[in-house]
Amino acid sequence: MRIIKSFLIILLVLAAIIPAGCAEKEEGPAQEVDIGTPLPELTAGPTAVPTEVPEPTDTPEPTPPVDPDPEHPYYLYVEKGSFTLTIFGKDENFNYTVVVNRYRIAHGGTRTPTGIFTLAGEEDRERWHDFPLGGSAQYATPYWGNLFIHSPMYGSQNPSKIWPRYYNGEMGIGTENTGGCLRMVTEAAKFIYKHCPPGTKLEIVNGSPKGTQSPEPPPITKKGYDPTDKEALEAAGGN
Repeated sequence: MRIIKSFLIILLVLAAIIPAGCAEKEEGPAQEVDIGTPLPELTAGPTAVPTEVPEPTDTPEPTPPVDPDPEHPYYLYVEKGSFTLTIFGKDENFNYTVVVNRYRIAHGGTRTPTGIFTLAGEEDRERWHDFPLGGSAQYATPYWGNLFIHSPMYGSQNPSKIWPRYYNGEMGIGTENTGGCLRMVTEAAKFIYKHCPPGTKLEIVNGSPKGTQSPEPPPITKKGYDPTDKEALEAAGGN
């Protein structure tokens, strides 16, 4: 009986506690939740200024080099020691370094001066030149006083009258046997006469400091004609 009473008392106590607890939870103030140290307030930093992008510009093309002397495309260089005339043209920098051709010549030894000379104008050039002591030459271009660059010697103003001894004989091209002129095959004399304008430089030196070499003139294949005189040979019906 005592046990039953005790059990009933416990039930009554529990019945009184449970509603009170529920009511406290429903009507009591809301409990704060500790979330730790608050985060610092974010503040706006300095506004980034956008870098100005320059507008693209076209890269200027390099200025091409300009020929300082366009009127004179060639430079003539003679080494007396090797009896060689070299015709120089211009390279990409307009320097006279390009070998256009080399020709064997005759000169006058000490009668042929050395130095740098200037070719005469067109009014002083002669398609045929007659020498006071006899003989004629084609394509005569004065380079100093009465001294000329010219073709082989002929008996008259006729391309079929060449004097062989002044071409490939004992007084021919490749010997010291002129009065100071520069004698060469017709092809070379004609090129200078037609393509080396007034003011073209001619340099003549003693010896052979640059070691230039030139081939001997080609042999005569048609009697009386310079074998390099293509125009005359064609007019005569070939070789």
